[in-house]
Amino acid sequence: MRSSPRNSAVMVALWSVTPSLLVLAGAVGFLAIGTWDRALFASVPGTGSPLVLASLIAVQALLLWPSRFRPLPVFAAIVGIDLAILGTTAGELGIGALAVGVASYRVVRQLPLRAALIALGVGAAATTTVGGVAMLLGSREAPLVLSATLLLRILLLYVLPAGIADYVLGRERLTDALREQARMAEQRQAERARGELRAERTALARELHDIAGHHLSGIIVSAQAATTLTRSDPDRARAMMQGIQDDARTTLVDLRRTVGLLRSDDDDERTGGPERPSPTPNLEGIATLVDAARERGQAVDFRVAGAPRPLGPLTEATAYRMVQESLANAARHARGARSDVSVRFGDDGVEIIVANAPTRPGADAVVPPAPAQPGYGLSGMAERAELVGATLSTGPTSDGGWRNALTIRGTGQSPNRDREIS
Repeated sequence: MRSSPRNSAVMVALWSVTPSLLVLAGAVGFLAIGTWDRALFASVPGTGSPLVLASLIAVQALLLWPSRFRPLPVFAAIVGIDLAILGTTAGELGIGALAVGVASYRVVRQLPLRAALIALGVGAAATTTVGGVAMLLGSREAPLVLSATLLLRILLLYVLPAGIADYVLGRERLTDALREQARMAEQRQAERARGELRAERTALARELHDIAGHHLSGIIVSAQAATTLTRSDPDRARAMMQGIQDDARTTLVDLRRTVGLLRSDDDDERTGGPERPSPTPNLEGIATLVDAARERGQAVDFRVAGAPRPLGPLTEATAYRMVQESLANAARHARGARSDVSVRFGDDGVEIIVANAPTRPGADAVVPPAPAQPGYGLSGMAERAELVGATLSTGPTSDGGWRNALTIRGTGQSPNRDREIS
């Protein structure tokens, strides 16, 4: 059964006053024995009144009371009382030893090590001097017994309490260190979880942007063209509207599949696994991107140079998304301009280039170019390239067009051969 905080506080309070109660009980017991058996009490050399000695022990108990305890002054007072008892009993009556041991323990616990050792050394020297002189002058025991008694008294009053206090302090420091280590580990785990969550959100946002930006750009271009052709060429306008519907459905399916990445496997099992995320985009899908762009009315040339070879799913997805975003940007910002997509497999890597010529509106232009708006496409491409260790260069060309180039190094060697896909 788990104890309540109130019960724990009561236990701590009782434990803190236990030394005082024990010393006080010793004083009462000593007074009772001295009063009941005077002959036994009289056998101690130099003994005074039992009431006086019991009162001195009671003073030690009061000094040990937690609310009055000040380590160094109280230690000095308790040792002084013990010295008085030793001096008046020929060094043979050690009834003040318990209070001295408790005071020694608390000095080591609460004072800096250097100050505690000095206090214990002074107390041990005083006890040895006063007790030794008192026993030599008044005790009837042999010198060897007296020496053993002095040594045992030093061990019990100062060395043993100091050792126990140091052990307890070491355990407390170890416990605090383990608790701090656990707290820091928990904090690092929480930070790592937050970092992973931010990375997942960034990746999901980038994926949504790539999918939605690509399809919606085509939908906007086709819708504007269909609007212009409604009167001049209704059949072509209807065909373009049908294409817009198809693009919208494709966009919706892709968005559903991307959001499906957030679902757990258990959710899919419970719901019968309605729609799994689509396979990772790859280099083979670039041809499909080009075909889709042509169906929307973009003029796109596509060229593959060299022998195609696998690059790894993440690298191929990066190349696919770069081409997808580049074609979407060309549809938005360079409408009517011809684009060129090339994939070159070389001995030391692969280079994917998407370039478009400058916009030159003519008399047969269907719609005016859309105004350029800042977005996340270029930053998304750069993040993907950095993730796979590729190099991305983007910028205007000398003739006023635009060029995006992704260079992927270290993908193996293969013989070069060119093939045109018109």
